[in-house]
Amino acid sequence: MNQNESAIEQINLGYNDQEDRLLLKLGLADQSEIAVWITRRICKLMSELLQNRVGQQVACAQELVSSPIANSKNQAIESFAREAAEQESKQHMDFKSAYMTDRESRSAQPLIAMQCVIASAEGQPSQLELHCQNGQTVKMALTSELVQAVLSMVQLSTREAGWDLPQPANNTQVNVITTQQVLH
Repeated sequence: MNQNESAIEQINLGYNDQEDRLLLKLGLADQSEIAVWITRRICKLMSELLQNRVGQQVACAQELVSSPIANSKNQAIESFAREAAEQESKQHMDFKSAYMTDRESRSAQPLIAMQCVIASAEGQPSQLELHCQNGQTVKMALTSELVQAVLSMVQLSTREAGWDLPQPANNTQVNVITTQQVLH
């Protein structure tokens, strides 16, 4: 099997405080790189689309359950299996290695994302598309590994940026801050 020259080998997403944007770098198999500026609005949209994508995959799996009596049991098993699969795929991802910086950039300046959509054609895998200011479109095939990796990087980068993005629906962690009120 020939490796596609535009297959993604590495992804880097980081916050640039001078630009107040995220810079998404896609390191490709042909040793080139595509860089795209992501604003808070685009990041929020991308996060929502990817989280909905995860939710749709869960809903499709739950539709396979036919008996209403076994529904809650099967939902619990499916939820556990999904979480286990997510953890397994995250273990195989390398979040610690440094991004290779010696790649040849495909453009003189980073592209600027203006719109983010998920596109799917019959018989083809869904793609995350970033429509850029200069008319180019950056497309990424939505594998479950890519969705998990991008969502993880978005969470880390937006935390660094101080952006308030919606948390995933299955996130049950709640932070409680208690304060003592004083009247003056």
